[in-house]
Amino acid sequence: MDSAVPVSGEVRRDAHGVPHLRAPSVAALFALQGRVAAHDRAWQLEIERLRSVGRTAELLGPAGVAWDAFARRAQLDLLARRAFDVLDAETRAALTAYAGGVETGLREAACPELRALGPAPGRWHPWTPLGIFAVQHVLFGSFPSALFHARARRVLGPEADLFRTEGLAGGSNAFVLAGSRTRSGLPLIAGDPHRLLEDPGVYAQVRLQCIGPGDPFDAVGLTFPGVPGVQHFGHAGEVAWGVTNAMAAYQQAHEVSLRRRGEEVLVEGEPARVEHQRVTVRGATPVSIEVLDTARGPVVLGDSGRGAGVVLDSPAYLLGDLGFAALLPLLRSRRVDDVAQALRAWVEPVNNWLIADTAGDVRHLVAGRMPRRDSEGGIVGWVEPLPNREPGPDGVLVTANDRATPAFDVLTDDFAPPFRARRLGELLGPDRLLDAADAAAALADVTSASSRVLLDLVPADLRPPLTEGWDGAIDDSPGAAWYAALREEVVERLCAAPALAPLREPSPYGPIVEPWSHLPVRVAVSLHVILSAERPFGLDAAQLVAEAARAVRDGEHPPWPQRHRFHPLHALEQFGLPHEPRTPSTPLSGDTDTVRCTAWLPGSEVCVRASAARWVWDLADRDAGGWVVPLGAAGDPASPHAHDQHATWAAGGVLPLRTAWEDLRPDTLEHP
Repeated sequence: MDSAVPVSGEVRRDAHGVPHLRAPSVAALFALQGRVAAHDRAWQLEIERLRSVGRTAELLGPAGVAWDAFARRAQLDLLARRAFDVLDAETRAALTAYAGGVETGLREAACPELRALGPAPGRWHPWTPLGIFAVQHVLFGSFPSALFHARARRVLGPEADLFRTEGLAGGSNAFVLAGSRTRSGLPLIAGDPHRLLEDPGVYAQVRLQCIGPGDPFDAVGLTFPGVPGVQHFGHAGEVAWGVTNAMAAYQQAHEVSLRRRGEEVLVEGEPARVEHQRVTVRGATPVSIEVLDTARGPVVLGDSGRGAGVVLDSPAYLLGDLGFAALLPLLRSRRVDDVAQALRAWVEPVNNWLIADTAGDVRHLVAGRMPRRDSEGGIVGWVEPLPNREPGPDGVLVTANDRATPAFDVLTDDFAPPFRARRLGELLGPDRLLDAADAAAALADVTSASSRVLLDLVPADLRPPLTEGWDGAIDDSPGAAWYAALREEVVERLCAAPALAPLREPSPYGPIVEPWSHLPVRVAVSLHVILSAERPFGLDAAQLVAEAARAVRDGEHPPWPQRHRFHPLHALEQFGLPHEPRTPSTPLSGDTDTVRCTAWLPGSEVCVRASAARWVWDLADRDAGGWVVPLGAAGDPASPHAHDQHATWAAGGVLPLRTAWEDLRPDTLEHP
């Protein structure tokens, strides 16, 4: 397709290649954003488009079949089309312009992966950005973890609740300081989203400036490549916002029986809508799959041949809406109330939003469609109002996926533990005025609070002298090295418990949800809960820890960062295909539960989940803030901006924001 809107406007870049875009209208600006995104992230845009329509196997061969079957069964493309159709005319036109800009850019841009593999099949459509947004979030919600919890309950009964803590969906930190707590006297917001590390990164930095008469706006922020605007994190000059995952149970997975009766497929005894689709596979025979739909939602896992499956219901499927009606109002917002009004259109994920403006208004609200369900789990309405709060006397609001107040219990009973939130509260204590540098420093903290639960079980005579004076910092200290070795030994011994044997088996629903079922990870993230139980899984926790401490007492323990290295996943690697790593294998301080999240993957020496960006929005002076991503603005490894932010990110820092137009480098996009 070609956009009817000319890809016009001006592109400039800062010292790290971040694009700053200026255009005379929203449509022209979105067309320009699409074109620039294609120049910067051509491979990423195309592989995410193929994920959204379930056509990766046409490019990648048999390695793509499992994902394509899931995407088809989850009806991601159909959901995107439905969500596009319910949008207002202006937003549809803006999305159409963006898609046209992407196609223009793809014709111009160089892409090493597509040079090697050949052109990606298919075209961009106006609804493609909605499909890419759906790809980013279909597994982000609660349903994969819910499947593990259901399985654990079948195996363990009530003891399965020992695993009820933050799963792998993705956490984040965010905090806002009221003007009473800053040196400038105006609010400041900062945070970092914790997601899978990808190469190129899951977030792209951008500045969008509309200079049209009657509709001016100027926003910097982070966007998903392939999606226009700035969604979760933005600073529009007079108002700024950021999010964390609210951990809300807005999705629900229903495990169901599937049975064939002639040409029909019965889901829990009721006929389903059945469509047989063919997945084309490069270099191999096409694969036929069943796509089953029910009144509750699609059967996303399983088929009639297996006899069992999983129906996913969520607000997006029920409403046919992905919340994109919020995109333009967010960019045009000037006050906290404007952002809150824009978020009335938000659907999912259900997020915590921290918002502040230059008038001094500061707010934490939850936005999205949170279902009310009947006794059988069906959606019968919406939770209204959702929780919201303002700062107390200390002038600070912190959200780190935790239960902020009892009012948040309407969202879930599976919040993250409070360690990160409490640590941020300590770092932002009430005794001083803070600025953007202080906010960035708080996000760099690597002190573990949860380590105390394990350490308190270690007998005094088994604690090596090197731990004396160790403050819990997960860094290159000898104390951290010993603690890491001890923890790994404890997790391994817990996983070997006879009661957990069935959970050591792979997920019965296959590789798509296997990461949420991996027992060592589940034990590791829940360790503070498990070790606090009287006899977890029939084991004596104190005895187990003592035996583990003896086992590691005399060993040589390399520094933690040396065995905990940065490893972003390229899409080819995610599909299990050969890929030569092209990113730095940087040693990393931090841990799963530290503010500077660099999650531990038991049994591995790589870190594949961490802060996918870091941002500080200063309402007194936008350029006083900062941002950083794990790699860089460019997706092509040959670009000087492919990895030029990495060293700052790995050290826990941020790069300065620079928005003065005359200080930016013009870019004509004429280079290949």
